[in-house]
Amino acid sequence: MRILIIYTGGTIGMAQGPRGLAPLVGGLAAPLAQRCPGAELLEYAPLLDSSSMTPRHWAQIARDIQARVADFDGFLVLHGTDTLAWTAAALAYQLQGAGRPVVVTGAMRPWSAPDSDAPGNVEAAWALLHQPAFREVGVVFANRVYRATRVRKLDCSADEAFDSPNAPALGEYVGRQWRLDSLRLAQVPAVMDRLQPINPDWQVLSVRLAPGFNARWFGEQLRQAPPQALLVEAYGSGNLPEESVLLDTLGALATRIPVAVCTQCLRGTVQLGQYAAGSPLAAAGVFDAADMTPEASLAKLYWVMSQTPDLAVRRALFETPLLDDRSA
Repeated sequence: MRILIIYTGGTIGMAQGPRGLAPLVGGLAAPLAQRCPGAELLEYAPLLDSSSMTPRHWAQIARDIQARVADFDGFLVLHGTDTLAWTAAALAYQLQGAGRPVVVTGAMRPWSAPDSDAPGNVEAAWALLHQPAFREVGVVFANRVYRATRVRKLDCSADEAFDSPNAPALGEYVGRQWRLDSLRLAQVPAVMDRLQPINPDWQVLSVRLAPGFNARWFGEQLRQAPPQALLVEAYGSGNLPEESVLLDTLGALATRIPVAVCTQCLRGTVQLGQYAAGSPLAAAGVFDAADMTPEASLAKLYWVMSQTPDLAVRRALFETPLLDDRSA
C-alpha cells in the first residue's frame, strides 16, 4: 500500500529544549522510515504543539489529504494529543466518502524518551491502515481504535489517554493483529466522493458553564457582540442558570444563528426541556447535540455552517446522525 504520513507536530516528535519539550524538525524521519517502510512523509512547517491548532489547520490537513487521494491508499496523521479529538472529528466531517483510511495518532511521550508509547501507537496505526475493512477516519491510541466523531482525551498522564464514553471502541490491537467490530464499521456510509470543507473563518464561540460565572454579564456580552455560531456546554441534560438576561439573549440569538447545546457529562444525552432550567432553550429552537461530544459538536458546527446559509437546514444537518456521531 502507498501510505502518506502527515506529521503536524505534537509530543510524539518533540525533544527537550531550554524551555521544555518542543517540536524537533526532521526528528521523526529516521524512526518512521524504519517502522513504516515505503511510506512518504509530509512534515508541516512550522511543526505545532497541538494547543496551537485551529480550524484553519483542520482545513489544511483535509485539503492535503484530498489533493493526494488518487496517489495514496491511506493516510497516517501524527498530531499532538491535547486537541487531537477536535482535529479527528473535523477530518471525519470534511472527508466523508473519501474511500481511504485516515488514522490519527500521537503519543504521551516523545519517541526518543525511555518507554515511549510512540512506537507502539505508530505500529498499531500502520497495521490498521492495511486492514481492508477500515475505510474511515479513526483515532488509534494504546492499542485501540476509536471513531473520530466519538473520541475524547480523558487523561493527561497515562498512555491510555483516549476513550469514547458514549460508544465502544471499534477494535483492539492484540498480538500484532487487529480485532475489529465489523458490524459497527459497516454503519459508516460512503456519502460523497469530494471534500466537504469547513470555513475556518467562521466566528464560532464555545463556552463551558461553571457555577459562579456571571450569567447576566455573559448575556449582555452576547447581545453586544454576538458570534456567528455558539456552542454551550451546559449542565447535565442541557440545563442553564435561570438568569433572564442570558436566557432571553440565547432565545433571540437562536432565531438568527446556530446556538447548540451539549452536555458537560462524559456519558448520557441532552434532553432539553426535561427540567424547567432547560425548557426556555427548547422553546427557542436551539440545536440539540444529544450525546455528541463537545469536540464533535464544535467541529460539526463549523461543518454545517460551511454547507448552507439556511438556519433550519443547518439545524437539521446538525441534529441528524452522521458518521455515527450521535445515537439515533
